Amino acid sequence: ILQRKWGQVGRFSIHVAGNGVFLARFENRQARDWVLDNGPWDVWGYHLAVRPWSRDMSLSLGECKSMPLWVKLKGVPIQFWNKVGLSYIASVLGKPLHMDVTTMNRHALLFARVCIDMSATSSFPESVTLELEDGSTTSIEVEY
Repeated sequence: ILQRKWGQVGRFSIHVAGNGVFLARFENRQARDWVLDNGPWDVWGYHLAVRPWSRDMSLSLGECKSMPLWVKLKGVPIQFWNKVGLSYIASVLGKPLHMDVTTMNRHALLFARVCIDMSATSSFPESVTLELEDGSTTSIEVEY
């Protein structure tokens, strides 16, 4: 299934690290970035938590303290519809990782789709409150 989904942008190989953890190695950065930017990915009903590898990354599923999640942010004021503004809003939920192509190019302004590294113990709030330049506040709806 992944070959059909990911293979269209480049070659890759999957390596079993054990305990439900797998490593995917891509032949080029473009293919890797495409996979990261176009998630979430589901295979046979299982959600794949896909994140870039780092030297300090644990290969034990039990030590997973955070997870990358795609969220929709609805009701974002137009002045925040840029990388800095959306990252500012998303940082309330966790560490912003990246945006999907439609959000980045501002093709549809109904909602912003952002991938956020969230704590596994998060309360997963339904909304966040944003303070505007004039001191007023607005509520941003969050959909997981």
